[in-house]
Amino acid sequence: MFRYTALIVLPALVWSCCPPSKWEGSEYIALGSTDGKGQGHYTEISQNVTVDTDMRRVFITQQLSMDGQGMEQKILQDYSTGEQYVTTTKDGMEISCMRMPINSIEPGCVPKNHTKIIQSYFGAGSSKVMATMYKFNMGQNVIYATMSDDGCIPLAYEASGATEDGGGYQMTVEFFGITPGVASTSVFQTPKIARCQNQSYQDLENKNISL
Repeated sequence: MFRYTALIVLPALVWSCCPPSKWEGSEYIALGSTDGKGQGHYTEISQNVTVDTDMRRVFITQQLSMDGQGMEQKILQDYSTGEQYVTTTKDGMEISCMRMPINSIEPGCVPKNHTKIIQSYFGAGSSKVMATMYKFNMGQNVIYATMSDDGCIPLAYEASGATEDGGGYQMTVEFFGITPGVASTSVFQTPKIARCQNQSYQDLENKNISL
């Protein structure tokens, strides 16, 4: 069972490579996973992401398809409180609003424990973009992050590891249309708590909620 929603937006990214403190862009995510019972799942996600590391907030709108079942979600992650608000709609109707702990890593710089795998470029000729691939471990996860040398803009991201329920995953993320700055900070407004049900990951497991 895929217990939730938003995936890693950006790794807790050598202090010499730090993305802009504020940025927006699109991501495409392909995720293969097994749950604690050994059942396999395949998930595809298309995201629009807004990041403000000064406010320590991330806002995501995403279209998610897991094992052929689709839904749309809006996710506000507040790293100052460690909470996120996940609103899920299906066929244009809101079916849930959940308040739960954040299960992804706060955006930031490439960590000190990285290894440089390769330095090369994307594209050709005058259009090429110089880039570096970094490898690092975070907990039970092995992560490869490819960043542009100019501006440390995320280009691609791969991760694999174990999940809390005893399963595992392998994930690929591609980044598109990254622009510095945030068009509107209104997206970071916290939803009214009264309309969002408190949930833990164990609650979702017990209720067999598959997102």
